[in-house]
Amino acid sequence: MRTPIETETFGDPSLPAVFVVSGWAMPKEVFHDLAKALSQQFYVVLANLPGVSADAKWHKRNRFGPNYDIDALAEQLIRAAPKPCWWIGWSLGGMIAQYVAARRSSCVKGVISIASAPKFVASEDWSAGMAATTYQGFFELVKQAPEKGFRRFVSLQAQGTDDTKALTKTLLALQPKELIDPEALVRGLSLLESLDVRREIELLDVPNLHLFGAQDALLDTHAVIEALPSNALQTVLSLPDCAHQPFLEDLPSVVATIGQYMNDNSFD
Repeated sequence: MRTPIETETFGDPSLPAVFVVSGWAMPKEVFHDLAKALSQQFYVVLANLPGVSADAKWHKRNRFGPNYDIDALAEQLIRAAPKPCWWIGWSLGGMIAQYVAARRSSCVKGVISIASAPKFVASEDWSAGMAATTYQGFFELVKQAPEKGFRRFVSLQAQGTDDTKALTKTLLALQPKELIDPEALVRGLSLLESLDVRREIELLDVPNLHLFGAQDALLDTHAVIEALPSNALQTVLSLPDCAHQPFLEDLPSVVATIGQYMNDNSFD
C-alpha cells in the first residue's frame, strides 16, 4: 500500500490550475502565503510528499509506508494534480516536477522549479552538487536521530537570509516534531541522493522556469546555473537577495515573477 498524497486547495476551481509540490521533509503549509497570493489568479493545489504532514489526524489515518520510487511517486502526484495544469516544485519537489513534465507532458502545461538543482549530490560528471561525503554524513545523522537531522537541515536552508534565526524558527514551527516520519525522511533522502533530471531538463517541451536564490546555502547557485542543461523553452532567473526559500523571503517578487511567467506562457 502507498501513503496517499495529502493536498490542500486555494481559490476558484474554474481558474487555471497550479499544482505545487513541496521539498524534502517540509509540509505544504510552507506555501500557504504563496498559495493565497496566487489564488487571486489561479486555482492552487498544494501537495505534500509521502509521509510528510503537519496534520495529526492525517498521520493517524495513514499507516502505510511512504513510497519514494520515482516512477511510483510521479504517478501518485499525477493522480492528485488537476489535469492539465502548471506544476511548481521546490527543491526535491522541483526535481520531481521536472521529471513528470518531461515524461508526462500531456499532464503539464508548464513547470517552475524553485531552488532546485538537476542533481543534488556531486559526482564525477556533476561538480555543482553537495560533496558525497558531506551528504552521507547528513544521511547518517537523519538515520540515527531524525529530529536532530531535520533541525539541522532547516538551519542550513535558512542560512543566507536576512534573519536566519527567525526563518529557522518559522520553518521548524511548521512541522510538529512528534509528526516527523523517520521513514519518509530516509526514503526521501535516498531519492534526493540518486535522482538526476539533467536529461529530463534537456527534453522538456513545455515552458520551464528555473528560479534560484543567489544566497542559497544548500546549492551553489552560480555553479548550478552554469552547468544547467538547456532547452528551447527555458528561462533561468536568480534572485540576488534570496536563499533557499525565495517564496518566504521575498513573496511579492516571487508571486509577480511566477504569475507573469504563467500568464505569458499560457497558450489556451
